Amino acid sequence: MDYAEFASELGITGKVLSITRTNGGDVSNPCKENCAFLALNNAFQGETIRLSEDAIRCPGGKGGFGFADGLADMPGGYGHFLSYGAGEGAPPGMRLKQTPELAEQGALESPQNVMDGCSVIEIKGFEDSDEPDLVTILATPDQLSALNLLFHYRRLESDITYFPAGSGCSSVFRLPFAELKSKNPRAVIGNADVSSRPGFPENSFFFTVSGEAFKQMISDADESFLTASAWKRLKSRI
Repeated sequence: MDYAEFASELGITGKVLSITRTNGGDVSNPCKENCAFLALNNAFQGETIRLSEDAIRCPGGKGGFGFADGLADMPGGYGHFLSYGAGEGAPPGMRLKQTPELAEQGALESPQNVMDGCSVIEIKGFEDSDEPDLVTILATPDQLSALNLLFHYRRLESDITYFPAGSGCSSVFRLPFAELKSKNPRAVIGNADVSSRPGFPENSFFFTVSGEAFKQMISDADESFLTASAWKRLKSRI
């Protein structure tokens, strides 16, 4: 089956995006006053989004998209922001980490230099002719199960999909970009972030793989479980 047939079979038409690192050209951010991660909703509506570090207002977002390394510059300190806060004059703590030290250590040990020398990220609806770095799909739990099984279809390992804790943008951009440095890039289930989840449908997560892996999944679809009775029963409720 081709991409259009594949997207229709899984019910993901309009929910698949190409993500490509590049250089030069105009940049845009339709969410200038908000979380830049929400720009993915504009891409789902057919816009082509081109983001640079300067287009992102959120200090954490600069790192989450992969433009900046190290600790984000936050009033009171990044570690305190992710933990219990720094008191008067600083943002309230997010309570995502037990201590500031733990938060800072985690940030400093995250993958580095994931943009591979590029300065712009282009995000657009996927097309057959695309050769993207990554493909991300906004999927319901039933769709996610199918995508994950299909990603594993020709792989031996059982632990090649992971579901990281962290910001929504890091789970779709920084961490999947880092996977591209590996000989066998893993799939990443994204947007476990309680801050960014309200910006997307409640029963959904992102499933992000390399562009090469996504095209292989489409190629494998005709001989996979998508032709079996178990999938047909599940498909009826998608």
